[in-house]
Parts: sequence; C-alpha cells; structure tokens
Amino acid sequence: MMNEWLRILVTLSVAGSIVLSLSFLITYVTKELLTAKWNYWSRKLSLFFFLVPIFVFPELLFIFRKTNNDIAFGNQFVVLKNTLTVSLAAVQILFAIWIAGVIVKSVWAFYSYQRLNKQIKVSSFLVPAESEVHQLLTKNMDRMNCSTDIEIMYNRFNISPILIGILKPTIVLPMYKIPNDELEMVIKHELIHFKKKDLWIRRFMLIATIIHWYNPLIYLLKKEVLMWSELSCDEDVVMKMSHVERKKYGETILNMIERSNEQSNSFIFGTTFSTEQMNLKRRLMKMLKVKKMSKPVIVLSSVALLALASIGVGGAALAQKNTPSILGDIIQEENKVATLVSSNGEKEEAKGGFSELISVKMSDESKFTKDEWQKVLKQIEKGEVHLEE
Repeated sequence: MMNEWLRILVTLSVAGSIVLSLSFLITYVTKELLTAKWNYWSRKLSLFFFLVPIFVFPELLFIFRKTNNDIAFGNQFVVLKNTLTVSLAAVQILFAIWIAGVIVKSVWAFYSYQRLNKQIKVSSFLVPAESEVHQLLTKNMDRMNCSTDIEIMYNRFNISPILIGILKPTIVLPMYKIPNDELEMVIKHELIHFKKKDLWIRRFMLIATIIHWYNPLIYLLKKEVLMWSELSCDEDVVMKMSHVERKKYGETILNMIERSNEQSNSFIFGTTFSTEQMNLKRRLMKMLKVKKMSKPVIVLSSVALLALASIGVGGAALAQKNTPSILGDIIQEENKVATLVSSNGEKEEAKGGFSELISVKMSDESKFTKDEWQKVLKQIEKGEVHLEE
C-alpha cells in the first residue's frame, strides 16, 4: 500500500509539474501569438496530470486481459536489482506529514465554503421572475442555449458579481443599480463561465491543491487557472464586439471594481466578474487585441497542446519507473515463490527462483545482468516465460 501511494503521488506531482513548466515556457516564447483559450487549456492539461494517474490504465487493461492457460500473471516473481530504495520508516513519516497537510487543507476548504455559503444565504434574496434583470438573464440564456436553470440573486453587500453553485448555479449581483448595458455584459460573462464548466475546473483545482499541498507549483497553477479562465472568458465575450464595445466592456470591469468594497475568497468556489488579484492592465489590453486565430496559428496551437500531452505521458511513465521503492516491500517481493496455475485451477509452487520466472516485460531488462537477460530471452523463445506487451 505504502509503495503504491508513493508511486502515485510522485508520478502525479512530476507529470503535472513538467506540463506546467513547459506551458509557461511556450507562453513566454510565443508572447501574444497564442490565445488566452490555448493558455487556459494548457493549464487545465497540467491540472489533469496532477490529478489523473494515467500510468494505471495500462495496468488495469492487463488485469482484464486473457491469461495463459498454464500461468497466473497475478503472482509474478520479479527479481529487483539496482533499484533506488527508501526505508519503510521514512515513508511512514512522510505519509503521516502528507496526511496531516491534506486534513488541514481539507478542513480549511470546508470551513471557507461553509462560511461563504452562509454569507450568501443570509445576505441575498432571489430576483423576482417578472423583473427586468431576470428577463435579461432569460434572454441571454436563450441566446447561448443554456438548458440548465440558473437563478439570479441580489446581495446586500457591494460585492463583485459572481457565479456560484455547481448543482444549483446562481448569479449573485450587488444591490446597487447597474446600467442595463453593463448588466448584460456581466450576465453574458458569467454565463460563458457556466458554459465552459469553470466551476468544475475550480473544484478540481481545489482537490489538486489539497493533494499536492507540499508542491509550490500547485499554488502557481491555481493562480494561473484563475487568471486564464477570466482572460479566456473575456476573449469569448468580446470576440464579435467592435473596438468601441470592447472599451465599454473594459469600463464595466473598472466600474465593478470601483463600486465593490467587499473582497471575498469566492474565486475558490465561484467565478468573479472583476477581481483586483489579476493584472488589470494586462486584462484590458488583451481584450482590445482579441482576434480570430489564423489557420497556421490553429495548427501550431494544436501541435503544441498535443506535444504537451505527450510529454506529460512520457514524464508520468518515467517518474513511475524511477520512483524509489520501499526496502521492506522489495525484500518481501524477492522472497516470493513463483506460483504456477494449471488449467484445472490447481496451484503448484515453483522450485527455485530465477529459472522459474512467470513473465517479464522488455522494460525489465535493466533489472537483470547481461547473462541473466540472455537466459530469459532463451526461455521466452522456448515458451517457458511469457513476454508481456
């Protein structure tokens, strides 16, 4: 169990960190060539590798693969040599520290969510269905083909407009009067967040932050996900706007920041229309420069994203292969006796060690000496040892 925990955690952390670092490099090299949407996708790809142990999938497929009539692959005997090891005691200490961090982060996240939820419930009330604001929401939902019911509420505090609630999405507006032209931009902005599943992305980001609390890059990724989700949303909002309309949209953002005097951590659980935690000048300048990508840039961005994914897979495989093993598990593994299973289901213990290998992979070559590996190859040719794909 400890060995699997160590292997999965190290692999996830390494793969996610590699993809994030490379996405930073690509963003820096390409400057303004790639869109905010591409940058957001690259950060989401990094988040994927921080959360999903892709190296487990081939192993799961292997479990369900038909086995040889005479050999059970479930109890393989593998000789482990020249393997980087750590003591069981050291891993247990690291595991205890990691669990403590996970518990602290989880408790804080739960407390923050409950506090925000309580604040919203106490200080907000639903906008009447017959009101002009609700009708504006309905009109934009129809235009954007939003089939899910989305509620809209007023909050008594001067907060920035936010979208909260995965199961029950709700747009929360401040009590002060917002001009209709600005209000429509605000509603469209939040609906695009909803359409892009950004609330789910932020929940997954929170989970990744809890799991990888020890990795400083995860906090950088959290900041990046927030920033590029907003810039990507702005990009979608202004794509078909004229230069004058884009300036009006920028003024709306500035107005929201100026009017709101209540700052919250709602960005952890919801999407905020305006936030001073971003580089505001950069945000305003980027929305003025938004344009459709040319075909060469689309091809380049697609290739770059595929390359990032491929490197992430390769990094995960490399990290998984080179993760230190627990010394106690290796000793236990080396003392195992290979088990042969006949076609009638009766088990026989193999006499001996190396000569009674059940199966190997080509990647196991490094675990044997040159002479031992030659013997294994001969056994494979004779059908005495099964070669896994």
